[in-house]
Amino acid sequence: MTRGRLLGALKYLVIGLLSLLILIPFWAMTVNSFKGGEEAATPTLALPAEWHVVDNYATVIERGKLVRAFLNSVIITGASTVLILFCSTTSAFVFGRRRQRWIKRLFYLFMFGIIAPPSVVVSTRLFDALELVGTYSGMILYYGATFCALPIFILTGFMTTIPRELDEAGIVDGARHGDLFARITAPLLKPAIATCFIWIVLRIWNDFQFPLYILGGSVRKYTMVLSVYAYIGTWHVAYNYVFANLLLVSIPVIVAFLFAQRHLVQGLTAGAVKG
Repeated sequence: MTRGRLLGALKYLVIGLLSLLILIPFWAMTVNSFKGGEEAATPTLALPAEWHVVDNYATVIERGKLVRAFLNSVIITGASTVLILFCSTTSAFVFGRRRQRWIKRLFYLFMFGIIAPPSVVVSTRLFDALELVGTYSGMILYYGATFCALPIFILTGFMTTIPRELDEAGIVDGARHGDLFARITAPLLKPAIATCFIWIVLRIWNDFQFPLYILGGSVRKYTMVLSVYAYIGTWHVAYNYVFANLLLVSIPVIVAFLFAQRHLVQGLTAGAVKG
């Protein structure tokens, strides 16, 4: 075996072993979601001795109010994504085209948001003072404020690859700044926007910590991720329902990623060319 084939075999071996870190937990979640309560109390990788397919998932959908939770997740994720993309694209247009020193300093300030984690306590106190705890508006504004930094970074890097001559040609034709952004720049940003869209949706849909604090006791506004609390008690955890709930929550994310992974790779590569 040549050295190149050996390195290739080792590469695929490492990739295969790393994929087990995802496949094994997913397999455990799947098989335990079909078990009875006593059998699932000690989760294993074995197949169920007695299959509970219909009753487990019917109980999860009814008891966990997954239809309502699904609508809550769609509302919060959709509105937050629109807000973040609008703020990120318009900000990237300014950061990518302006060369003033204070603009660059402002850009670096935004980039600090990638490193510095948001404070749950401070955010909760602030939203409580603004009477936004337990509301859709509170969650949407929170995500809009905390998840803009990385999309701005990606879109600004992509913006610098777009020739300035296009803007100059538009100005000669009488276009204003709004027209330059909407008709010339925004269509060229589609690969990077698709990348940011996927990242934002996956991040917000899977978020557990911040909805737990900001939504507070508003159970009717709980997202799908928070619906898992319906099966966790003080002295007992119904693991068969927990695993079934987690599997249903993960299905929309898996489907979205499978359809959009090509755009994700293309957008990240294009945005990293220059920045």
